[in-house]
Amino acid sequence: MQNIAKRNSLTKEQVESKSKCIEERLAALPEFAKAKTVMLYYGISHEVETRGLIERALKAGKRVALPATNFEKKAMVPLEISSLEELHKTNKGLFEPKTQRPVMTSELDLVIVPGVAFDKTGGRLGRGKGFYDALLRKTSTKVPLIGLCFEENLEKSLPCESHDVKMDIVVTDEQAIRCKE
Repeated sequence: MQNIAKRNSLTKEQVESKSKCIEERLAALPEFAKAKTVMLYYGISHEVETRGLIERALKAGKRVALPATNFEKKAMVPLEISSLEELHKTNKGLFEPKTQRPVMTSELDLVIVPGVAFDKTGGRLGRGKGFYDALLRKTSTKVPLIGLCFEENLEKSLPCESHDVKMDIVVTDEQAIRCKE
């Protein structure tokens, strides 16, 4: 897949540097400042690194949830964490909460979403399992959805199916794009 190859071609230093730019750009958004309960993800491999964002949200007194994935049920549940020490590495290589403190989607004020690629209309290419789309369909349409990706993974357009949930904002290391204004 071309998008994954582009993302994987970045060096560790580039991933760290670009991720820091994305963190600063996201933290400057009013949606992040206003949110009291935020769902984030823990970036792995060549994804946007989110450790700094998680720490920033926790330090700001925000309630932070990360997804726990049940591959058998093909479902994802946001679980609250109060520190990064509450994460463990799963057998799939994901870092997920060890806690059992579910956060209802109705409690979320902001959802930060990973993706292999995004486009300027908010279209998202994920990993193909549909876990995020299923969870996001249960989230209020008033909750801002923000996709994170490196500028290299911002596409002109992506195929979009009826079950795909579009982002409100896409943040890259070079820009924040408001998709639904």
